[in-house]
Amino acid sequence: MSTPTTLIIGKNAKTGSRVDALLTRMGHPTRAVSRSTTPAFDWEDPTGWAQAMAGCRAAYVTFQPDLAVPGARETIARFIATARQAGIEHLVLLSGRGEAGAQQAEQELMNSGLTWNVVRASWFNQNFSEGFLIEGILAGEVA
Repeated sequence: MSTPTTLIIGKNAKTGSRVDALLTRMGHPTRAVSRSTTPAFDWEDPTGWAQAMAGCRAAYVTFQPDLAVPGARETIARFIATARQAGIEHLVLLSGRGEAGAQQAEQELMNSGLTWNVVRASWFNQNFSEGFLIEGILAGEVA
């Protein structure tokens, strides 16, 4: 029996790239997508979502720009409906520190009938080594 493919939204993003690399090292097939991949995935163009999801049974979801922005809940609800129709059974949603808007998007997932995980990340240590703090650290200004 083959391992189902996992859709990774955010191929070039901080967490998406790492989740993709880890699953690949573990022998799990992935389809990492972004606006520049084929198939493409763009949060602002739902017409391409189903093609990106085709054949996948799970998805790691990073929403841009942020789950707390107005309209995120509705977009996540539309994404979940498309995922269900595409045959995706499990969703992992990267969220934040419990902002009200993000919690509404999380609730859409929790009420979806799919199996799910919500990852509430509040800080990434990579901000020190590859993010906006790196220049200050290398200059000795941030310690």
